[in-house]
Amino acid sequence: MKNLVSFLRSVFGGKKTYPCEGANAPLVQAMDVMAREDNRENRKRLYDALLASTLIIPTPELPEGFRAPGERTAASNIRIDMVGFHDKQGRKVTPAFTDMDALRTWDPNTPSLGLKAQALFQMVLGTEFQGLVINPFDPIRKMIRPGGLVTRAEIEVLANGAVPSFTGPKTAEFQLSANEKVFIGRPALPPSGAIEELLKEKARSFPVIAELYVFQMATQAGSSHTVIGINLSEDVARNRQDEIAKGMSMSVQPELKPDQSLDFIFLRGSMRDQVRTLGTLIFRRP
Repeated sequence: MKNLVSFLRSVFGGKKTYPCEGANAPLVQAMDVMAREDNRENRKRLYDALLASTLIIPTPELPEGFRAPGERTAASNIRIDMVGFHDKQGRKVTPAFTDMDALRTWDPNTPSLGLKAQALFQMVLGTEFQGLVINPFDPIRKMIRPGGLVTRAEIEVLANGAVPSFTGPKTAEFQLSANEKVFIGRPALPPSGAIEELLKEKARSFPVIAELYVFQMATQAGSSHTVIGINLSEDVARNRQDEIAKGMSMSVQPELKPDQSLDFIFLRGSMRDQVRTLGTLIFRRP
């Protein structure tokens, strides 16, 4: 399986549209558009629509108070038993759906309820699931909606209400919101020596990279990330930053474990000063 964006592009690009009415119509439309043209605007539109959505969650048994017939939306603090299965790569994933028709294409009889997407992502982070599959379908039935895999790396960013600007299967690079408070320290479980060597080797291929730091970053929402801070020797255009982040993240793919992810942040201003003080330097250009 691939991340949500690349999965949509490879499977649904150039094919017919998949109409949908209802509250999640913007999400279905954004997935459809993204499948046809992958660019920064469409990518952001897709993640924004995903964060704004309320997804349908199948569950083995509805919680107390949700036993009555009809579509219900759960509060973020309610306990929900989540359905899980293994994908073709052996990763344990959990499904979610844009609408009841999409759910019925997968299983017409399973109990379900709605949950705000960000609350769902936060819930997934407390489990062993390595991804969230949107709109899986039973092969014996006709596919009626686009869908794909939201990777663990994407989920870690989206759970904070942030929008990834680049994601790979196990890595993510994103922009913090203005005035967002974060807590920085040294990771209890830093990346392996092999991962550090891959990062340093790749950094040498980008002359503009002056330093790399590894640190742990916790947000006010309560999530914690192992982060690679990239300090550049000069300002570069945004598309060049994307190229650097993508190159750095792809370089470590072979060494990352299925349950392991890295975030990448370009260091500026006061955050750069804090990371220099509290993080661990792993690369500095002579």
